Amino acid sequence: MEGQSPDSLSLKSHIVAGLPIVNHFLDKLGIDHLLATVHPTMDMRSKVSDGQALGVLLRNIILRDRKPLYSHYEWAKRILPELLGLGASDANGLNDDRIGRALEHLFDADRATLLTETFRRTVKGFAIDLHQFNNDSTTLTLSGEYHAADGKVVRGKHSVEITYGHNKDHRPDLKQLLFILTVSADGAVPVHCRVMDGNVADVDTHIETWNMLRELSGRPDFTYVADCLRTSSLSH
Repeated sequence: MEGQSPDSLSLKSHIVAGLPIVNHFLDKLGIDHLLATVHPTMDMRSKVSDGQALGVLLRNIILRDRKPLYSHYEWAKRILPELLGLGASDANGLNDDRIGRALEHLFDADRATLLTETFRRTVKGFAIDLHQFNNDSTTLTLSGEYHAADGKVVRGKHSVEITYGHNKDHRPDLKQLLFILTVSADGAVPVHCRVMDGNVADVDTHIETWNMLRELSGRPDFTYVADCLRTSSLSH
């Protein structure tokens, strides 16, 4: 710039990546507003709210950057702050303790209602066809003993048990959890997901999943495809 010496100039760069596209869809679904309801009381010791911390974590997962919690502030500092819903210096508050406390509050929140509301907004906002759902499951294989993950009730909520089961990674020597995902045939939009104890058999999950899909869709006459091997039309 005219009148300024080269020594007085500085260059600051930020990463944009795919965040404008990601934020377009998150804004359309009102996800940040939903996350803000997880724990609306602001901790005065922190510049970053639970909703903001969870929003940053969500965007990191969507972009498949998959940073460990202790390095999220380093990742966030490289991103244009407004794309993460943060102020200019807020990224410094995204330490692992801040994100950990946000995840603790998410555990205590009414997560089922959050997921249901997200699904309903998605169906309405993108006119998703609910005539067919596709369901499949996989195992999340873990290394370690996880003695504390025994399925006990934690703060009034049932937790899952990390234990041995039919491991789809062909690692019967390792403990696991069972992850079940149901998507719409129209666009493969996630509709319902559950994490179950590691020793739960797939065959024992379908009736509960189908009943939940009936409640979510408001109809009994959809087609439910399990494991994409056979199609059956269920109705009462």
